[in-house]
Amino acid sequence: MFSTTPMIATSRISGRRALRTRRGFTLVELLVAIVVIALLIAILLPALGKARSVAQSVKCQAQQRQIIQAMLVHADEHNGYMPLSGEPAPGLDPVALEDPRAEKYDYYGTSLANYHLMSIQGALAPQLGQRINTESRAALEADIQTGTVRRLFACPADGDGGRIGATVWDGGDAYSSYAFNDAALGWATSIGWDGSGLRSIPYPHRRLRAKVSQFVHPSQLFLLADAAPRADSNWLLFCDGDADLTLRDILVTTIGPPANPRASMTPPAGLCATWDLIDATRHRGRINVTFADGHGENVRIDEGSLAKINMNKDFPAD
Repeated sequence: MFSTTPMIATSRISGRRALRTRRGFTLVELLVAIVVIALLIAILLPALGKARSVAQSVKCQAQQRQIIQAMLVHADEHNGYMPLSGEPAPGLDPVALEDPRAEKYDYYGTSLANYHLMSIQGALAPQLGQRINTESRAALEADIQTGTVRRLFACPADGDGGRIGATVWDGGDAYSSYAFNDAALGWATSIGWDGSGLRSIPYPHRRLRAKVSQFVHPSQLFLLADAAPRADSNWLLFCDGDADLTLRDILVTTIGPPANPRASMTPPAGLCATWDLIDATRHRGRINVTFADGHGENVRIDEGSLAKINMNKDFPAD
């Protein structure tokens, strides 16, 4: 006969080993695991945050490119004119804007007799694939504050999702994380900045009235950039109170600190000194800018980089 004793002993040993295996982690082991996980999180979170910021910036650039492409298509469809901005001195109707057939710019209203110049967002809605109601300002705003226009004009990194602002006087307010170059897209007026307040003084240069053929240095001439509505009002326009300006001039002459730590407390006369447009925190010290030739750049917010971005440099005298 065969003895079963060795088999029983082996079974008991296996059982004890199984019990030891199922016992789990000790308290010390758990604490070590928690510390390791915490360290990994501390190491990875900044990298994840940076990756998220980069992704948002890339998407923001893509949205700006869609907007500039829509502006270029608009020019093709409107005798070489992009949407107009600001508060044109002659008026806001087609006759005052030398556009009697409403072929250059876009208007809301029910007939030529009561047409009113439309905001950039409204003017670009057809090129961006959104149908809008242009019978009145209220109807226009109801449409451009939603849909594709609302989505494309809000930078993903803008925590406020864009702010309500204006690109044309009474032209229909809309959400936007971007502001436009009023020197290139506006109509010259006799209102200028003299360092103490708005006064009726002539501009030293001609605004280009959104006519593409007159754009100077298109690869350096920016048309839109990351921004918040101007501090003096809800305007989403970069003002050009002097000649030969770059974005560097807008940076260093904006009143500050604390709104702009780089700014001068005594800005020189002739510049837009109280209009803090540049958002230094949205893209971690960088800014997305899109140019008249259709290309976009992500540049560092410093004087050297912004000095290369033309606002009205070499514009003809008025």
